[in-house]
Formats: sequence, structure tokens, C-alpha cells
Amino acid sequence: MSIITRFAEEIGILTLIYASFDVHLLCFQRFIRMFAYGQVTIILALFFEALGITEDKTGLFMTSTLLGDVVISFFLTLVADKIGRRKILAVGAILMCMSGATFTYATNYWILLIAAIVGVISPSGNEIGPFRAVEESTLAHLTDLKDRPDLYAWYSLLGSLGAALGTITSGWLVEKLQEDYSWSVLKSYRVIFVLYSIIAVFKFAASIMLSPLTELEPIPSEPKPDPASAAERGSSSRPYSGQGDSYAMRPLAKANESTDSLTANNEDETQEIYEEMNQFSDTQKKRSKWLFWVDYLPQLTPNSRKVVLQLVLLFSLDSFGSGIATQSWLSYYFADRFAVKEGALGTLLFVTNLISAASSIVASSISKRLGPIITMVATHLPSSAVLAVLGFPSNKSVAMILLIARSCTASMDVAPRQAFLSSIVTKEERTGVMGVVNVVRTLAQSAGPGLMGKFASLKMMPVGFLIAGLCKGAYDLGILVSFLGTQLHNN
Repeated sequence: MSIITRFAEEIGILTLIYASFDVHLLCFQRFIRMFAYGQVTIILALFFEALGITEDKTGLFMTSTLLGDVVISFFLTLVADKIGRRKILAVGAILMCMSGATFTYATNYWILLIAAIVGVISPSGNEIGPFRAVEESTLAHLTDLKDRPDLYAWYSLLGSLGAALGTITSGWLVEKLQEDYSWSVLKSYRVIFVLYSIIAVFKFAASIMLSPLTELEPIPSEPKPDPASAAERGSSSRPYSGQGDSYAMRPLAKANESTDSLTANNEDETQEIYEEMNQFSDTQKKRSKWLFWVDYLPQLTPNSRKVVLQLVLLFSLDSFGSGIATQSWLSYYFADRFAVKEGALGTLLFVTNLISAASSIVASSISKRLGPIITMVATHLPSSAVLAVLGFPSNKSVAMILLIARSCTASMDVAPRQAFLSSIVTKEERTGVMGVVNVVRTLAQSAGPGLMGKFASLKMMPVGFLIAGLCKGAYDLGILVSFLGTQLHNN
């Protein structure tokens, strides 16, 4: 085996190359979506500042946006396997396009807030909406257990790469329009939202191009007994004891307890049986009209419920920390404290996202040797410590170096984490569980931007970074204690 081939296998590029066209479409959607999110995140807080909106209201906007995403994502991911994964991804793209169009023209704070809540606008630069849960579940559905770490690593890498390109494109485009073409700050920011809507159109096209293989196969159901055939078999069946009968069993019990009358063609008795069967069927139909939504909920095994509960509690700590230190607030922090311009901000975030993208591939290689849990903790804990002290340096260069150092390992836990999550629940549970986990993560994250907005208004943003780092560190240690040695499975 040549060195090049061995290297290609080590970083998982061959797994991606030989994957199906559906996998390539899902990775493409991830790339362009994160490109759009990266464009917006660098200017979002500055966009509200240009509109004359205070830091407190900006923080409220980010929190409300994430809370709105919780409701929409929770509903869409729970019903994705029933309605169709492709349809859910297409609907999400439409909502994304509508939000971009609204931000292009609207100036009223409350209109923008409603558009962000109902639609899809990422205030953090990270995933938002139902996309990730559906896509990751579909990737697991299309690939074997041994290939998932590689695909999740490249899926994560392409997302980070898209976000990196989005930030540098947005930063320098805005600065170019302002300096070379004398555009106003607000007008130059609105161009980014136009591009956001255009990208959503491409994402919609990619969603409807997915094949039926991306959908979950329906579970075969038990054939329902025919009342007429049950009555005809009554004369040859073993009589039912009748003890502990439920209402649903009464018609069948009557059919079996009186074989002589059926043999003698007792039409009155048979008619009574059919009437009770029809009455029971009508009752069930009435109930189904009110309880139809239960069929759309994921049915979890007792073991899965226990694991999911532990995970969502720990993920909540991590997401709360992420919500405090969003890329939008990081951009605002460097612009406010060190007077860094949009172009330089875009370059800074481009470098951090690019490093994060490259580190995802390294994480895949480490995960093959150490397992997902050790990889998650060993890589993520150092970045949590760096985040905790990020706000204390008064020198711009030192602060930038710390931010870049944090990016070296901040995303290395993503691919192992998703591979771990997809492999501890059954394939029928994956989409629902990943949706619930992402919704809970978003719910926890939603409390962070509002808190940082308050810190920003008080000129205490370093305290926010300290709290964020401590929360993330607690998550790392909790994952290690709770799940070290957990067995994984393919289906």
C-alpha cells in the first residue's frame, strides 16, 4: 500500500469519495449553509448597532431567535421520518430564504425578531434549524458504523470550511463596499442578507435532489385480523376463557365461547358480534383523531431514554457556554474593545474556522485509536480552559493568539460526539433522538446570548467568557465520568 493511499485512508477521504451521491448532496448542503451562517455571524451584532439597537436588545434578539428555533426544530425533527426527510430539509431552506429576504428590507426591530424566530437566522455562526439532526441521522442511515467517524469528520470539516469562507468573504466584501464604493454601513450589511437568501435557494434545490434511499424504511406492521374470518374460524378455535377480557377482546371471546351456535348458523348471535366489533372500531377511530400526533413521536427503549437524559443534561452545559461566547459576540468584543475592522475580523474568524476544519480530520484519526469518549474530552477540555481566560488580556495580539489557540481543539469533539450519539440508539430512534438532543442544546444555548448582552452593556464581557469556559469544562469531565467504556452498535 502506497504512502498516499494509506494517508488517504487515515484521514477518511476515501470514505467520502466512495460514498453515495446522497451523502455528497448532504455534505454540499452543510457547506453552503454554514457559508451563509458565517457571512451573517460576523455582521449581525454590528448590524443592530448600525440600526441604533442597544446591546441588551441585541442579546434578547439572539436569545429569542434560538428559542424560536427550539420550537420549529423540535416539531420538524420529530415528524421528519414520518413526513419525509427530504421534505423537512426543503421546508427549512424555504424558511431560511424568507428570513434573508426580510433582513434585506426591514428596519423595525420587532419585524426582524419575528422573521428570525419563524425563519432561520443563526446568531452564533453554528447550526440552527432542523437541518443538522436530519442530515446526521440520514448519514448514519446511509453508512456503516465503521465509516461513520470518517464521514462525520468530513461533514464537520466542510461545515467549518464553509463558515470560514463565509466570514472572510463577508468581512472584506463589507469593507470593500464601504471604502471603495462609499456605501453606508447599513447598506453594505444588507448585501450579506441578499446573498443569504440566494444560498437558501441552492440549498432547496439540493434537498429535492436527494433520492428515496435517504428516507427511513417503514417498520412492517402486524396484519390486522379480519372480523369475518375470525368469526368463521370460531368453530375450530380453542374457546377463550373470558378471564380478564378487555373490551377489545369481547367480540372475539364471544365468537369462540359459543361454537355450537355458530355451527348452527345462529344469525342473531353472529350479528351481535359484528355490531360490537364495528362499535369498537368506531371508538378507536374517534380516539385516533385526537391522538394522531403520538404516532409521530420517537419510541425509545428504556436504555435509550436513560442515555439520552444523561446526554441532554451534559450537552446543555456545553451549549450554554457556547451561547455566551457566540461568534457574533466575539466579533463585537474585538470590534468594541480593540477597534478591529470588518475585514480584519473576517480574516481572524476565517483562520479560526479553517483551523477548526483541519482539526476535525485529526479528531477522526485519534478517535479510531482512542475511541470517541477519550477523543472528545482530551481535545475539548484545553479549548474550554483557553476560553475561560480569553477576555483578560488587554493586548489585542495576545487576545487574538488565544482565540486562534482555542480553535485548534474546540471542534475536535464534534465528529466523535455525533458518531457516538448515532451508535448508542437504534436506527428507528436516531432522527428523533438527534432532534431532541439538538433542540435541548439550542434551548440551553438560547440563555447565553442574553446574558452576554447584559455583560456587554456593563462592559464585563470577560466575565462572560470565564463562565462559558467553566461550563464547557464541566461538560467535558461529565462526559468522561458518565460514558467511558460505553458499548456502541451499528443498528
